[in-house]
Amino acid sequence: MASYHRVLEVFDRSVGDKSIECDYDIHPWDILINGERWSGKIRLVGFVDAFFLICYSGGSRFEHGLMIYKDDESIRNTLAKADIKPNSLGLTVVNEKKIAEKKEKKEKEPPPAYFRFTSEKGGLDYHISTLGHPIGLTTKYPKSSLKKYDIKVRKGRDPVMKKRIRRGVSQHDVWDLMHDALRLGLITHAEIIGNIVGKTVGGSTLEDVAGKYFDALARGKGSKNLALSGERM
Repeated sequence: MASYHRVLEVFDRSVGDKSIECDYDIHPWDILINGERWSGKIRLVGFVDAFFLICYSGGSRFEHGLMIYKDDESIRNTLAKADIKPNSLGLTVVNEKKIAEKKEKKEKEPPPAYFRFTSEKGGLDYHISTLGHPIGLTTKYPKSSLKKYDIKVRKGRDPVMKKRIRRGVSQHDVWDLMHDALRLGLITHAEIIGNIVGKTVGGSTLEDVAGKYFDALARGKGSKNLALSGERM
């Protein structure tokens, strides 16, 4: 069997990518996947839009693994292409309240979101519920391979690991996207504004948020000093 690095390359990913958020070994007792524990070595490789759970042996011999979607647009597009209804997989809409509020105000409704991430204050685990599928040395999979995955992963042994794992398995909010744009140069200004429009962050208006973003950009492109979602005081 090939190295898990080769499997990642099939998806145009690498542990050397600038967009990588975490790359850690996870002890089998520190993760539950649909209520089950994997045996052997487990690697968590997280990116901005998805993360991979990989079971391997030896130095990097791939045994089996999963691609777990974090980006709701990717989830919707994947389900649409496969002609699968979200509820048939047990996926539920997590922003129903926001959709109902916009509908009542006769405003443009946001698209349904299915990615769920929870972290109880003082708790030991992150909980993720979303779409995923097994992976291997191919990018084509039968639509029957798409499943809902409920994942519980231990937050980490130290503050740095905890922070990186959180970014690896959670969605990036508006502030994170701004940080990504400055840190990686991967997200365009148009994409940033597209994610801000219609949102408020901590009570701020669109103008407030956009203003802060462009002020930060003007102070120094590539700055790494913007606060991350898990780093706010």
